[in-house]
Amino acid sequence: MNKSPLFAHILLDRSGSMESCRDTAIDAFNEYVMGLRRSDTVDARLSLTIFDSESIDALAQAEPAKSFLELSRQNFIPRASTPLLDAIGKVVADIDRVELRDGEKIALVILTDGHENASREHTRESIKKLLEDRQDNKGWLVVFLGADVDAFDEAGAIGIKSGKYMYLKKKRLLAAMQHVSASQARYSETGDIDKGDFTAEEQKDVQRD
Repeated sequence: MNKSPLFAHILLDRSGSMESCRDTAIDAFNEYVMGLRRSDTVDARLSLTIFDSESIDALAQAEPAKSFLELSRQNFIPRASTPLLDAIGKVVADIDRVELRDGEKIALVILTDGHENASREHTRESIKKLLEDRQDNKGWLVVFLGADVDAFDEAGAIGIKSGKYMYLKKKRLLAAMQHVSASQARYSETGDIDKGDFTAEEQKDVQRD
């Protein structure tokens, strides 16, 4: 069985408020990578960018899932504020420079627990224009995970399509990343971004106590 090629870029909030779910976020990300390594249907390459108001750092770029780095307490240290818009703008530019394999689909995952409060280069309007273009004209699957933050308000303001954002409780980060993986598999196998919509059951699962 031929695997579907997928390039996924994860944008992970490293602002100070993520300290309360630091270990959970590390475990969730690592389990997500392990799931892609084991996948029978998806041949994934990954990039990981972490961000706060002190810096926006690409920890890895377009690396095969089978050899991808592990997130740890040494390389994920929450601090400072949340320049969400600037981080998204940088990641979109980074993705645009990636040389894709034949038939490779692009997925962007944005995970944050806070509202934008520190960007200097981008506005909601400029990011909305960027993301709408990549979704409508290039077929990117863009999903937004809001951990204890209003995902509808934040995602809608930057043009992320209905069905592709998720409000979750921080302790449900592992489940959320599992659902991201399932969403990406549905998308990469079909090339249809609407297949990447989170199901009602997935949405409900990440809000459980």
